[in-house]
Amino acid sequence: MVAAAVILNSYNQARWLPQAFESVLGQTLEDIELIAVDNGSTDHSRDVLLRYAGDPRVRLVLHDDNLSIGKRFNDAVAMVTAPCVTFLYSDDYFLPQKLEMQTAELERRGPACGVVYGPTIFESTTTGRRWTRSPIQKSGSIFADLMRLSAKSQIDMSTPLIRRECLELHPFDETVFAEGEAIFLRIALTHEFAYLDEPLMVLRDHDSNAGKAIVRNRELITDALAKLRHNPMLKPEDLPLIDFYESSLHRNFGWQGARLMADNAWTRSCFAAAFRVRPLSLLHFRTVLGLGLTLLPVPTRRRVNALGHRLRRSGGQALLVDDYVAQ
Repeated sequence: MVAAAVILNSYNQARWLPQAFESVLGQTLEDIELIAVDNGSTDHSRDVLLRYAGDPRVRLVLHDDNLSIGKRFNDAVAMVTAPCVTFLYSDDYFLPQKLEMQTAELERRGPACGVVYGPTIFESTTTGRRWTRSPIQKSGSIFADLMRLSAKSQIDMSTPLIRRECLELHPFDETVFAEGEAIFLRIALTHEFAYLDEPLMVLRDHDSNAGKAIVRNRELITDALAKLRHNPMLKPEDLPLIDFYESSLHRNFGWQGARLMADNAWTRSCFAAAFRVRPLSLLHFRTVLGLGLTLLPVPTRRRVNALGHRLRRSGGQALLVDDYVAQ
C-alpha cells in the first residue's frame, strides 16, 4: 500500500525541476506516489518531466493551459491513492526523511490529527545563504493559535503532510488562482495539528517568489478571511479571533509596505483597514513607526530596512520582520 503522496506543481521552473523530483524519489520512505502536474509551462519543463515517465511511482499530468493552482491541486488530490498528501512547488525540494518522519508522527497521533508540520529552511538563490523560519509551534486544536500568532509566521504550503480526508472535506478554493496557506485555517476547524521541530524542506528565495507580491497577497488573504467568516463549521465565538488575525495581517502588510514600497497610499490603506477591523491596532508600534516611515523618502526607508536586516543577522534586536508575510 502506498503510504504517502506528493503532488508537485510545475510551471516554468525547468532549471530547478530535477532537484525537486529527485528529492521526492530519494525519500527514505519507499512506498510513495508522485503526481507531477505541469500547469501549462512554456519553457522546457515538459521535457524534464518526461525523463521520469518510466518510474512506476510517477504519474505525469501535462496541461497546455495555465489554470488556478487550486483547480490543479483538487484534481490531483482526486487521483491520490495514499492516505496522506504533501505538496511541492517545482522550485523547492524536500530533505530525505520528510515523508518517513511525518507519516510516523501522523500514525502515532491517530485519526484526530490531520496535519503534521514544522520549520522551513530558506535558501537564497543569489547569495546561497540559508536560514530557518519556524511557524507557530503548537500541537492539538490550534485554530485559536493560528488566529493569534500566524500573522507573524504562517505555515508554509509545502511543509505539512496532510490526511487526504482533510483535503476532501476542505478542497482548495478554485475561484482564486492560488489560495495557499489559507486552507490550513479551514482544516484547523475540524482537525488537530502536530508540530515536529525538524526542518524537512528547503524553499528557494528568489525574485519571482509569489510570496513577495504583497499587494496581491493582501487581496487573497482578505478574500479568504471573508469566506472563513461564513464557513458553517466556524463557531460564532471564534469571530473575534478572525478580527484579531485580519487586523494583524493588514498592519503587517502596512509595515512591510512602509519599509519597501513607494506607494504610500496603499501602505496607509493597510493601516486604515487594520484600524477599521480592530481600532486598538492604531496604538501598535508597527502602525506608529510604519506611518512615520511613509513620511520619509523611499531611499531612506530602504536604508533603514537594510540596517534592520544587518542587526538581525548579527544577533541584535531589530524592529523588522521577515519579508515573507504570506506565501
